[in-house]
Amino acid sequence: EERHRFAERWTATVFAGVACPYGGDRKGCSVSDNRFPTVGAGVQYLLKPVQGIVLNLEAAVGRDDNKALIFQMGYAW
Repeated sequence: EERHRFAERWTATVFAGVACPYGGDRKGCSVSDNRFPTVGAGVQYLLKPVQGIVLNLEAAVGRDDNKALIFQMGYAW
């Protein structure tokens, strides 16, 4: 993930990754059809600076024409 702040409360993000399920008959990343890459980008808005509350809007594209649009308020931790 890479982030770039372009205004006081606005940040752009880009990300990429690969997942490899394992267990059962799966062989981890050693088999190419068991690799699931994804790339995406989004923006983050700092809603309440003192409390650290942010809004995230991201879009991602994965293997086999999988797509996602994700809106998130705050973080799980």
